[in-house]
Amino acid sequence: MKERDLYEPVRDFIESEFNCFHTAIEKGSKDGKIDVIGLRNTIGDLGGHTEVISVEVKPEKNTYLKSVGQAYAYSVMADRCFLAVHKPYNRDFTQQEKDQALKIGVGLIKIGSHKECSIVSSSPIHTPLSSHKLSLLNKLGFVQCVMCNSLFKDKGMRNLKERSSITNAIRENKPFRYWLWGLSEQKEEEREYVYDRRHICADCVQVFGGLIDSKKS
Repeated sequence: MKERDLYEPVRDFIESEFNCFHTAIEKGSKDGKIDVIGLRNTIGDLGGHTEVISVEVKPEKNTYLKSVGQAYAYSVMADRCFLAVHKPYNRDFTQQEKDQALKIGVGLIKIGSHKECSIVSSSPIHTPLSSHKLSLLNKLGFVQCVMCNSLFKDKGMRNLKERSSITNAIRENKPFRYWLWGLSEQKEEEREYVYDRRHICADCVQVFGGLIDSKKS
């Protein structure tokens, strides 16, 4: 069985197992493509964040320790990292394999002979590099609000370049994008355009509506 044939069963599994609100196959950033990705909210009433779950999928014949290392490499942009191994004869992971994954910090998923999936061991929570994680999220079509840290779709936004843009965003209850010209100058990058940008979700945009109204009064 080809490795690619295992992606969809694994994606369906993590979507259900981790209650992911978005999943993707073979997506990534300049740092590399991940076989299967899931996004899930750990945001509670008082705050939290969105977890990126990465899964490296491999047939059993692949070199195990090398596969574990590859799965762990995605911790630069993912909060939890798993290695999913196809076990066509339903053999279990050995204790040594479990210990190696535990030592490195990778969770294990067993893919059975009929493509059924099960968690063998969970992944610890990693601390991905913020810029790498945000870049991956952007490739998936999401951006993060700088105020509440929630994710939202990168579309339908008002931009700072537009006339009366923040006012329009407030009135239309839309998210807002702005560019960091000062940061771009500090970085002294020789680029024709400014790419450093930040985003505010529609809910947080309404905070500015209250500030504008209080200023008028």
